[in-house]
Amino acid sequence: MDFKVTTRRADSVLIIDLAGKFTAGEALTSLRETIRDEIAKGHNKILLNLKDLSYVDSSGLGELIMALGTVEQMICAACGATVFKDDEGNWDACPQCEGKERKPWGQLKLSNPGRQVTDLLQFAKLYTVFDVHESEQQALARFRSR
Repeated sequence: MDFKVTTRRADSVLIIDLAGKFTAGEALTSLRETIRDEIAKGHNKILLNLKDLSYVDSSGLGELIMALGTVEQMICAACGATVFKDDEGNWDACPQCEGKERKPWGQLKLSNPGRQVTDLLQFAKLYTVFDVHESEQQALARFRSR
């Protein structure tokens, strides 16, 4: 099955349904562009529904990590500007307001991972890095509780 991306909404959460094989090539570009476009629209609560994902390779795993970093990038809590760490790993002052407080821009969660995806996340020790839920309903409830 070719890779397919579809989007839908549930309240304030954007759900991105992934189906097929998530491997190097057009599949990666498709998800990256979808995430980028939705972030540009201001969607900061994103659920990746993996229910119909049949296979993920190392490139697909890398793209999931990139999506997590993109959605949950740190911003200034005062003004919302993107902030960065210096060469020593310390947070620079906000370039716009000199603020020191940080917060993640958005939230990204995974739901319905199949056996292969679950095994891959556990093998790569990333299962605890991602907020993974067994069902879409559980993930949506978690968005509401935050």
